[in-house]
Amino acid sequence: MIGLLKKWGIVICVAFVVLGIFTVKTYGVAEKITTDMLQDPNSEKNKENISRIVLHDTGRDAVFSPEETVEITVYEGDLLGNGQEQAIIALSFGLKNTDLAAYTKNKEGDDYTYISDVGEFFDVKDVFFLPLNSDGTNIMIVREYANQNIGAYERSSFLKGYIWDDKNEMFQNVLNIPEGIEVTWNGSWDTSGEERWQKIEERSEFADGKTDENNPTLKLTQYQAYRISDSTDKDNIPDESTFHTAKNRVVNQTYYWDDNWRRFILSEKKDKATGENVAVIEDYSASPYVLVEEYNNMANNVAIQRQNGTIEIVPSNTLWELDGTEAKSTFLVYE
Repeated sequence: MIGLLKKWGIVICVAFVVLGIFTVKTYGVAEKITTDMLQDPNSEKNKENISRIVLHDTGRDAVFSPEETVEITVYEGDLLGNGQEQAIIALSFGLKNTDLAAYTKNKEGDDYTYISDVGEFFDVKDVFFLPLNSDGTNIMIVREYANQNIGAYERSSFLKGYIWDDKNEMFQNVLNIPEGIEVTWNGSWDTSGEERWQKIEERSEFADGKTDENNPTLKLTQYQAYRISDSTDKDNIPDESTFHTAKNRVVNQTYYWDDNWRRFILSEKKDKATGENVAVIEDYSASPYVLVEEYNNMANNVAIQRQNGTIEIVPSNTLWELDGTEAKSTFLVYE
């Protein structure tokens, strides 16, 4: 009997020790994101709790741990059209990994409920919102910066737009345009075979406006240049002072929101082959790459969205204007 009590005593002691350890480990662990946490998201405790919850909700807890979060940024805007502000939480894991997730504040209480994952990005520089008059929601615009040293030395930034799709309960991409580009490469790497350093640069200024229906527009002024270096060292990127401008131009484009297409478009055209209306969502003639002779064959292509939602790249001469005349350019250019 004494031996049995001793055994039970050991079991009880072990149980208390395990319970004590478990209690210490779980003490202070939040189950919900709260307003107080979002007001100071980068304090040690809040950063760990927010990161853990977001990674779990988005299913990325197998890829990253809360301890790997470098910084948390919170943006707010009404994305659901319910008169309440939603929180867009950005978890940064460095220059090449940022997760965006959306949460809505509960009507009762001080906590937030997970809505959906927005996506994975490189480095998110900013998130801002454009009001959509037709249904009272906001379009979320993400400014993404990508530093990609793959082949050519490329740094670029993009404007990516998203709107909440209530039917499918997900964010739909409604805009994807380059905002800035800087690419440096040696001609020996491409079809030209010339051992000289070359560079493409694009810097954009944009302003948001309104259509006649009071829906948003994005007007871009793009300053583009093609530059060549005098350096003969093909192994090392030359100093900036060795480059001279071979070609340059200024491009003006206007993207406008179209309720029928439920996205930003440049224009609406007619497919010569099928007779259906299509939306032009990108015109590659406006790309700075067309300044380079080896790549100017892309100048005759546009990206379109068809009425079934599919996106294709087609030659621009396969399209009519809606009145049946030859398709016109979607932008203005100044050499």
